[in-house]
Order: sequence, then C-alpha cells, then structure tokens
Amino acid sequence: MKTPVHTIAGIVRCAILAFIALTSFTIATQAQAPTMIGYQGRVLMDNANFNGSGQFKFALVRGTGPALLWKNDGSAGNTEPAAAVSLPVANGLVMTTLGDATLANMTAIPVSVFENYPDVRLRVWFNGGVGYQQLTPDQRIVSVGYALMANAVPDGSITAAKLANNAITSAKITDGSIGAADLAPNSVNTGHIIDGQVMTPDIANNAVTSAQLADSIDLGANNVNGRLDVYRTTAGTPGVSLIGGSSQISTYGSDGQEQIRLWGASYGELLLNNSGRGNSRAVRLTAQGTSGGQLELNNSGGSIRALLEGENDGGTLTLRQANGNIGSILYGNDAGGGALSLRATNGSPRLRAYGGPTAGSLILYNNAGATAVDLYTFGGREGVVSVRNNAGAETVYLWGRDSDGTGDGQIGLKKAAGTETITMQAGEGADGAQILMRNAAGVQTIQLDSDASGLAGGYLALYKSTGSASIILDATDGTIRGQVVEITGGSDFSEKFDINGETLEPGMIVSIDPKNPGQLTLTDSAHDKKVAGIVSGAGGVKPGMLMGQRGSIADGKHPVALSGRVFCWVDADANGAIEPGDMLTTSATPGHGMKVTDHARSTGAVVGKAMTGLEKGKGLVLVLVNLQ
Repeated sequence: MKTPVHTIAGIVRCAILAFIALTSFTIATQAQAPTMIGYQGRVLMDNANFNGSGQFKFALVRGTGPALLWKNDGSAGNTEPAAAVSLPVANGLVMTTLGDATLANMTAIPVSVFENYPDVRLRVWFNGGVGYQQLTPDQRIVSVGYALMANAVPDGSITAAKLANNAITSAKITDGSIGAADLAPNSVNTGHIIDGQVMTPDIANNAVTSAQLADSIDLGANNVNGRLDVYRTTAGTPGVSLIGGSSQISTYGSDGQEQIRLWGASYGELLLNNSGRGNSRAVRLTAQGTSGGQLELNNSGGSIRALLEGENDGGTLTLRQANGNIGSILYGNDAGGGALSLRATNGSPRLRAYGGPTAGSLILYNNAGATAVDLYTFGGREGVVSVRNNAGAETVYLWGRDSDGTGDGQIGLKKAAGTETITMQAGEGADGAQILMRNAAGVQTIQLDSDASGLAGGYLALYKSTGSASIILDATDGTIRGQVVEITGGSDFSEKFDINGETLEPGMIVSIDPKNPGQLTLTDSAHDKKVAGIVSGAGGVKPGMLMGQRGSIADGKHPVALSGRVFCWVDADANGAIEPGDMLTTSATPGHGMKVTDHARSTGAVVGKAMTGLEKGKGLVLVLVNLQ
C-alpha cells in the first residue's frame, strides 16, 4: 500500500508562502469579490511523485484549533469537510485557488476570517485512492511584506474603491468629525433602491438612534425629492414610506402592498386599501380642491358603494346598489330644502321626499319615470295628494280644503283629458258633505248632498245634459220628484197587512176581517163581497211597489196585491174550467178563486181577470188584479 509521505506538509508550506509573497491575498472592496488564496504543493507517494487525480479537502483553522473558520464545501462545524475538491497532480505538483467558488465543492473565503483572527492556519486532507489522511502539522498563513507597506501609504491614495465594506467602524471615527459637507448625496444608504439598483447598506441596524440625530432633519433639497423608507423586519419591504415628491406618507402590509396613503400634492387625501388580492381601494377621504370634502366607501372590489360629499351648495349622501346603480341620495339642500331620492334597480327615481323652502312634498314615480303620486302642502298650509295616470296626468286629487277655501276636505276624480267628473266635498258652504258627478263634457248630472241648502235630510238630484234636474229625492219630506218611475223588481202594487189564517201562503185570496180592524183573513165563501186582494209572491213574481206605514194600523207582515199581475190559487172544479179573460171571484175553497158565471151575485166580489187558464182541479193562474 502506497501512502503519501509526511514531508509533503513542508513542501506545501513553502509553496504557500512563496505564492502569497508573489500575489498576496487581498480583501476586496466589493462584497461580490471574494477573498482567494493561491495554493501550490508537491505530493509524494513512497518517495515517488504522484500522478493522477487527487481528492483534496481544505480548512482554515483558528490557531491550533479546534475551531474551523472556513471549509472548502461551506459546511458548518469543526469536523472534516464532507465534500472534496478534485485536482489534477502531475509529477507530484498540484496547484489551485482556495476560495474560488467556480470550482466544484469550493466556496468563497469570508473576509472576517482574516479581519478577526491574526493566527490563521491551513489544514489539508488528501486521498490518492487509499482513503483520506490529514496532513500535519497545519501550516500558518503569513504576509509580512504587505504589513510593512502599510506605513508607506501616500496621503490621499486610499479611495473608496480601496476600502472593503464595513472596513471603517464607528471606533475608527472621531466623534463629531464627519459633518453634512463630508457626505456626498446618496452616499449613506440603508439598502434602499437608487436608479433601480438595490444599494448595499452603509448603516448597521440600530446604529443610529435619536441621540445621533439632530432635532431638525432634512431629506432631499429644494431641487431634490427626499424620501424615507422604514422597513419591516420579516417582509423585506418598507412598512412606512415618507415620499417628498408627492407629499405622501404610505404604510404597507406584510405582502408589500400599500394599505394607507396620506398625501397632499394639490389637496389633502387619505386612501385606505383592503387586503384582497387586488389591493383594492376601500376608503377615500379627500378635500377635493375647493368644492368641499368627500368620503368614498367602496366594496371589496374597489367599486363605490357610498359617497358622502360636503359640497358648497349642500351636502349629499349617495348609496349605490350591488350592480353599481344609484340606490338612494340624501340631499342637504336641493333648490332650497333637503331631499331624499330612492331609486329602482336600474337607477331611475321611484320616490322623492322634498323639504322645499317652505313646504314639503313626497313624489312617487312609475316605471316610465313619470310622476304617479304627488303628496305636498299647498301654499305651505293645507295638504294635497295628486294621483296620476301612466302619462303623468292627474286623475285623482285629495285636498285638505275644498274649492270654496272653507277648510273642508275635497276629493276629485278626473278623466285622462283632465275633465273633472266626480267631486266629493266634506262641506259645501254652511252645508254638509256633497258629491257632484259630471258627464264626459264636464256638465254636472248628479248631485248628492247630506243637507243641501239647509235641508234637514239627504238630497239626491239627477240632471239632464242641459243642466235641468229631472229626478229629485228629498229626505226632508220623503218625496221623489220625477217624470217617470219604472219598477223592474216586481209586477204588482201591494200593501202590507196582517192576515189571519193557518194555511196562508202566497197566491191565496184574502178579504177584510170584520173582527180585527185593518187586518185581513182568508176567504172561505163564494162571491165574498169583502174580498180585498191576493197575497203577493206566488209563482216567483214579487211585488213591484210595496206600501205601508211602520208602527201604525197601515202596517203588517204580508204583501197583498191590490193591483197589477200576480199568481192566484183557483179551484177549476168549483165553477168550471178557467180560460184567459174569465172574471174571477172567491170560492168556498179557503183562499181559492173560481170563474164568474153569475154576474149578479159577483158584483162587488170580483178580484180580477184571468190571464192564463186551468181545466180542472186546483192550481195557480196569472191574474190581472182589478177589484170590482
């Protein structure tokens, strides 16, 4: 088995010292330029030069150890590196650059290794095919030549490019020795972005406290926009920004999106954004120039749903529906008074409440946008309700005073053309309620009064189109005045009587009851000269006119036909078959009539003339009542 000789360490050491003396290892002034060290060595196996690919592991050790300051594979801990660097060896000679991150399993050497520890040593592990062996002893890295040159640096020869980042600490700067005139614009930064480039921080975290700051701090100048960004500890983005260019203060959420903006480039505004995916505007409070303040409240998508405006001519509150159309508007001043407008889903007005300068009104609109109902105070005093048709023309009105101006209520109905056809008044002058009806031409044809012209009762007058009254119903004296009275509910003229008799039914003949003044009884004898009439209602024919005086002797329970057409019970077997035109008189059958054959005996006992016939037996015959 071949093993590397122990003397390789001495050769390696000499090679390292020689390389450092020629090229040195330098700490770059830019963070992206890592420290690298040239390495040369000779490998002998059994006192013979090694040839082939060798596996090397490198580490920088603090003094005699055990702390490892750097390992070629970048792993942590004080143990042998896990990964090796494969290097070619020719005739025993090997060379590479320690810290060259372009090599596999090789990481850059941190500057802090040589800044913080004066005694740094190189430790090497080698594997030529028989396993790794640590070469001893560790070799110290020195650079005496460059240390001697430090005293001979000419004044002004060290520029910013010659200084490594963080090379000058606060301990090296005399208190108060650096003034504003000593710092170039934008020369001190905290990692913010300048011209699209993220700057390397010049100030350590928490290095500047209030004790280091003047009572007055200026960012920027009269020709340079100032900006201050205060970063979050976890998000890596600003939490608060003070931006002079737009007179703006902004705060940001954990996602880096702007959540609050207070700015006033031309007038003051406060903007609040939500936490949704689009970071949409939720609230906008603005001075709105010289036209008045405004508060805008939006939904989660950033669309306006409520708008409060403090306009010079009066404040307004506008509420929008889910579809974005206006749902309602509250006006502080609309043509001299407050107003409320309620809208349909398409945004068109449906209701408007208006305070007005002196009188209020409430307007309801139809689907076409025309006024359907108008409720208002007339002249600031009495109330009015106006109801319109589809075209917006008034067809119904309700007034708190009548046309005479007496203060009584009035209702009017109009045709579409505007002609008033019905007028209802709570009072007419000194009288009571009144209803007036007019024809299509506007001529009064019906008048209904509760007490017209001081009368003691109701009054109904029907007028011709010429304006003259043709029918009058006057409750004062209970009279009906007119030219023709047509009755369609019955066909006889009856009076109300009390009738004695157990088998009484409509159609039976009755006669005067001599035992009971003013009352009647069923007939039960032939040719009864006390015959009075026929009980009305048989055969479905009702009385046409019924008279009587309640509470007097001229009153009763049964209507008795004294004239007109009425069905009557007859007995055709009593005096032969009955034919139309036969005179009828009473028979011995109670309540029944019979044909007159003995005119002498029937004088004063005729009840009427038959209009239908009956061959035999008992039945109903239509009779034209005519007592004689």
